[in-house]
Amino acid sequence: MRNSVSNCRWAFGLVLAIGCAGLSTPPSFPAEIPALVAENSAGGDPYGGRFPLEEALSGLEEGRGLRATLETDAGVIHCRLDLGTPLTVANFVGLARGVRPFRDEDGSWIRAPYYEGSPWHRALDSQFVQTGRHGELEGPGYRLQDEMSSGHRFDRGGLLAMANKGAAHSASAQFFITTSSLPHLNGQYTIFGSCDDEHVARELEQRVLRGERPRLQHVVVTRE
Repeated sequence: MRNSVSNCRWAFGLVLAIGCAGLSTPPSFPAEIPALVAENSAGGDPYGGRFPLEEALSGLEEGRGLRATLETDAGVIHCRLDLGTPLTVANFVGLARGVRPFRDEDGSWIRAPYYEGSPWHRALDSQFVQTGRHGELEGPGYRLQDEMSSGHRFDRGGLLAMANKGAAHSASAQFFITTSSLPHLNGQYTIFGSCDDEHVARELEQRVLRGERPRLQHVVVTRE
């Protein structure tokens, strides 16, 4: 169900109760970039591009880790989300669960499961397959701050990463899964998880390359 967004509170930092989240050490958001927050706010995002992790996880059972199950028409992909990238994870989980507002095609800001029915629309052979469009939207109406570190490397298949427009802080909702090691991407895209079931990702990749448009039917987020 789609609900109009109103009376949303501003949230430019992360306040996370340990008991509520089930985490021994709450992850901290990176320091905000004021110009990016201002741009997102001016565009109508009530959170300025910094959706709180506590809101993204609200209602989930307690646990120390996060899993995302991607149900596709080529099979199921099981992923672990990296809480070392809390801003990105909060955005992804919030969009997937329908609790993070985004700008709809008519310009209104709504809450709805963003990824349901998204096509896998882009692929490069033996490299990656990409999804995350909502209807005719290219993005949710805001830009996401990058969360990259030297410890995050594209050194294998099955990595979950945010797509972007080739510029800093230009990711928003679209993401991709690697199907091989891609060291030339290091330092350019935020890696926020890793996935099993690489054979499903490879099947999706090949179907897209054949001109098909397989679907991401549903994303289920759980604690572990």
